[in-house]
Amino acid sequence: MPSSHSVESNLSPLVPAYDSILELVPYQTGKPIEELTREYGVSDVVKLASNENPRGCSPHVTLAITEQLGQLARYPDGNGYYLKQALADFNDVSVEQITLGNGSDDLLDILARSFAGADDAIVYSQYAFIVYPMLAKIQGATGIEVPAHRFGHDLKAMSQAVQDNPNTKIVFIANPNNPTGTQLEPQELRAFMASIPSSVLVVLDEAYIEYSLRVIIGRC
Repeated sequence: MPSSHSVESNLSPLVPAYDSILELVPYQTGKPIEELTREYGVSDVVKLASNENPRGCSPHVTLAITEQLGQLARYPDGNGYYLKQALADFNDVSVEQITLGNGSDDLLDILARSFAGADDAIVYSQYAFIVYPMLAKIQGATGIEVPAHRFGHDLKAMSQAVQDNPNTKIVFIANPNNPTGTQLEPQELRAFMASIPSSVLVVLDEAYIEYSLRVIIGRC
């Protein structure tokens, strides 16, 4: 009977589907305020890095959560029917146009898995959200990083990158950009969209759009 050592030596290690997966490094999340206070000796911190509201959630949210505490042992509606309906009504779109996810990262992952593969390319900007190149590696796709313009998206260069790479399936745009905070004008985005083939999915990531709206309101 073979020894356990000889049996183990005959086992082949699991091999990732794509070599690019081996290049992945853990995503570094924003530090908690308590950690920033301890590390830098600062106080009265207003944290914006993780898209968190420094004023806390609405009292309506607190009430809604409190009312559901007795149902924590039950699975919620996986389809999110009522939430989808409320979002559809608020945005004046049909329910079929709403997809829910566990945060924007989950939605970006769903899009990458659905529309890009090993023979495809994903275009994104330098200094944009770090998850974009990570998704390209996970899918085994070619990640095309377009040099930034003043730390923001150079849409003309990104459009040219799509033209130069006919295997492009997805373009990721963060507006406002995470983490540099730059913002694109609506006419820039319209011109960019007009230059992109209908076979390419353009993902407009507006996870930080509320900050933009506050700036606009503050100037009025």
